[in-house]
Amino acid sequence: MKSPAPAVTRLAVALALSLAMPLVAARGVPAGFEDLVEGQTEQLEVRLFGRSTGLVPVRVTLEHVQLEAPAEALQALQLPAEAQVALLPALSQPLPRNSHLACRYGGASAGCGYIDPPEEPTAVRALYDEGEGAVRLFVARQWIPGEPAAERYHQVSANAENAFLHQHTLNVSGGRGYQSLAAQGMGALGVFQRGHLSADWTFSQQHYRGGRANRDFQLDNAYYRHDLGQQHYLQAGRMDRRNLSSPQGGTFSFSMLPMDRFQGLRLGTTQAYVDAAAAVQATPLTVLLARDARVDAFDGERLLQTFYLQAGINQLDTRRFPLGNYTITLRIYEDGVLVRSEDAPFDKGGDWTDSSVQWFLQGGRRNERRSDRFDDELAAMGGVRVPVSRNVAMTAGLADLGGFSYGELRLDLRHVFATQEIRATFSGMHGSDGSRGQQHQLSYRRRASWNVYHQRMRGRACQFEDDARDRLGCADSLSASMALPVAGGNAYLAYTRRQTWRAGTVQPGLGDDPLAGLDTLLPPWIPQPTRVPQLSRTWQASYSRSQRWGEFSVSSRIGVWQQTSGGGLRDGRDRGIYFNFSLNRLQRGDRGSSQRRYGLDVRQPQHTRPDVNYSAGQTLRQEYEDQYREVSGELRGNNNERYSATLSGQLQNRIGQTGATVSRYQHQGGNEVAYSATHSSGLAIGTRGLYWGAGVGADAGLAVQVDGTDDLDLTGVAAELQVGGLRRQRLKLGERRLLPISAYQSHRAEVQDASALDSIAAVRVSGVGGARPLFLSPGRLVRMPVPIEVTYTFIGNAHDIAGAPLRGARILNAPVPGTGSNGGFVADFPRRETTLYLLQDDRLLHCPLQVRERRSVVMLVGTVQCEPLAVAQLPADIRHQARVTRLLQEQALIAATPQTAAAGGAQ
Repeated sequence: MKSPAPAVTRLAVALALSLAMPLVAARGVPAGFEDLVEGQTEQLEVRLFGRSTGLVPVRVTLEHVQLEAPAEALQALQLPAEAQVALLPALSQPLPRNSHLACRYGGASAGCGYIDPPEEPTAVRALYDEGEGAVRLFVARQWIPGEPAAERYHQVSANAENAFLHQHTLNVSGGRGYQSLAAQGMGALGVFQRGHLSADWTFSQQHYRGGRANRDFQLDNAYYRHDLGQQHYLQAGRMDRRNLSSPQGGTFSFSMLPMDRFQGLRLGTTQAYVDAAAAVQATPLTVLLARDARVDAFDGERLLQTFYLQAGINQLDTRRFPLGNYTITLRIYEDGVLVRSEDAPFDKGGDWTDSSVQWFLQGGRRNERRSDRFDDELAAMGGVRVPVSRNVAMTAGLADLGGFSYGELRLDLRHVFATQEIRATFSGMHGSDGSRGQQHQLSYRRRASWNVYHQRMRGRACQFEDDARDRLGCADSLSASMALPVAGGNAYLAYTRRQTWRAGTVQPGLGDDPLAGLDTLLPPWIPQPTRVPQLSRTWQASYSRSQRWGEFSVSSRIGVWQQTSGGGLRDGRDRGIYFNFSLNRLQRGDRGSSQRRYGLDVRQPQHTRPDVNYSAGQTLRQEYEDQYREVSGELRGNNNERYSATLSGQLQNRIGQTGATVSRYQHQGGNEVAYSATHSSGLAIGTRGLYWGAGVGADAGLAVQVDGTDDLDLTGVAAELQVGGLRRQRLKLGERRLLPISAYQSHRAEVQDASALDSIAAVRVSGVGGARPLFLSPGRLVRMPVPIEVTYTFIGNAHDIAGAPLRGARILNAPVPGTGSNGGFVADFPRRETTLYLLQDDRLLHCPLQVRERRSVVMLVGTVQCEPLAVAQLPADIRHQARVTRLLQEQALIAATPQTAAAGGAQ
């Protein structure tokens, strides 16, 4: 929590106190220091062992602190009702400050900041920490609240409202002979207390040289969901299987059951509200690269993410991939040319330890993404997951598609030791049409990491059906990898083997047929279909190491590879050795950072000349107020006279995230230019209007509204907001912003001060203390107002017309200390004042405030000349204040009213 007073003001007050204390002891209160001795009200934070009231008014004197609203403070601290009754009398009295026990500005010593709690249940002790602007309370241990017991289920935030939220992303790319446009979006609309409408869509369009074009629009999901309590749900509409492997639908990781998308009803158990500590986990995706390449990851025809990777063994970052169990297609591009595609199974879901049985039932008509052949077939599916023990679970599923039935059985095992972990999965599928499949995976992690995966698929594609109902294909695959830390670096070893079969034909009468010579005399033979095997095997081993020296970091990698393929158009063997070296220098400045990169890649394939690639690049990053900006450039070349230059930029602000890249390639055959651009943002429409913000993939939101100010010259950042794992958000005065967050997940939102260094006033967040927990269902929005408090600090000297200092004058604009013996003043105002109003004895004066110099948030006005002022000319908003009225009446400048006269007589 930031201090509620500017640093300069606290320093001035501290100096005044140090000068005033000896005078008070010797001869009473000197003129001008009456307010310091009598005390003044400050906005302070009241804390009780981790709990906070936020900023509340506290009367502070030289010896005591006193809460002006003790009952509200006790309630804000969430103390039991009997504790509030017992402590209220003591907390209503002035309490000793005990400031000498506070920790001093980062130099904490043992025992500071603490007082032994009293034994009496009705006693209260206080410790006023001026450095933090907080009052710490110490009460009897029986009243100190402990941590609340964790509930099994989350509760949706009580102040959430139904709203429409939509996240969207636009991608544009092109080059010589083609242009591509892709857009995707996801929307959620809250309905009733526990229901919502959800839809996500994709659109793609490509234009090629010669006028050929493709265009496709898919409405992947469009359904209404209603949560039946915290354990069951009902969905109706168009939906796919992804939710079945997510907190929304449970832990069903069916990877071989054929139904992908349908239109109908789904009923089952949900894990969305379970308060589980385990994070959502995903199976690793590893790609083996012989050269630096671009890798596009697809779910069917939908592009999930693009990676730019170095040669070697690379594990893809799948944090942005959608939940579910599906097959990922990896398309590998080298120098902009597609060299191969790989299919890999992917499973991203929860790893909950909940002991309850999970189940689901669904039925309707099939609605596939990639084919119309089986659309409108009647389809039904059901599944059950039974935890046998904490580390063993069994899952079974059945599906009926157009009269054909399929069943899948899966066994998950996990055992965690003190320093190691073992996971294993065994699953099998069988269909009534003869299709069958097996998948097995084993992983072991200790100091080293071992992974083995085996898959065997025999679908209808093995009987030469190009568009089979089961979607299993016809393939065998095996992959194994090991990672081991060695000598300050990491060693990797990986092997993959994949065999598929493509359709072919055999002409009878060829080969060893004894009737081969009579082909011209016999009727023509019908070609017989057959399977042609295609086999590929890849070995790869590498060792990498990284070191840092101050601003410099050096990374190196050396490795060998061997790839063998047969049965295809590129039969043969490829082997070689490679070496990578990169040097990076990161420099940080006041307004940003700069990173320079130099790289060298040497590759020696078998029987060919070496391939040497070199590169140099630089990236500039800057965070300014509420924006993040990045510009990057890179030059690349090799010994085959191929060169490229790339320039890219990225901007993140309150309206979204935008990036663009332009590349130029130069080679012997000519040159070409490629470009790409992307923009993602989100919006929410609630009861208070439209909110806009950045973010992708979130179906709930936090709507932030920062208070504005009447001062048009006061601009800039006013607060910082941190929500979950999002980048820290810097918010301006009067700004409205949407922070998209994931539904059915627990978040914490925390607001802090963030006044700009070049601001003309100190801007502080008021009334918002501690972190705020959030848990939202889809289509729900929480509004978070951010109240602010503005303080303008003026320092100067007040003189009358004759040039004499106005010593001991009261300042009427605000309840602040009066002028000193030389007429000096330090005044904090909640608004930007242009005139200083003073009362010296029975003289009323006004002084123009003209800023001569500004240092940080302090405005220096120098010597101001004050002229007499009639009472009638005093602004009404100042004259009608009770404090000012009392001072004017004491000097007989205005007549006392009957109410004030009676009050004075009673005193």
